[in-house]
Amino acid sequence: MKLKIITDRGPFVDGRKAAMDDIVEVADDAGKAMIANGFAQRIDDPKPKRARTAKGKLKADDPSTPDVNEAWEGGKAPKKRGRPKKNG
Repeated sequence: MKLKIITDRGPFVDGRKAAMDDIVEVADDAGKAMIANGFAQRIDDPKPKRARTAKGKLKADDPSTPDVNEAWEGGKAPKKRGRPKKNG
């Protein structure tokens, strides 16, 4: 798991103290602990971002290219979230 250290109280990684803004590679269980304690944030999974024109308007998807979604940077739309289930 790839992490960015976000505190100056940096944890020890591979026997040395990690400084703020360091990018480190750690095991999944150690990475989850560092994120839970507020020492680091994950940088593996960038959030999807909408593509924009030069003027700043949102781009539309071109239906003639079914394998690429031009409306999103990187060409892939994020997964759609379902509606929450009703209790009752």
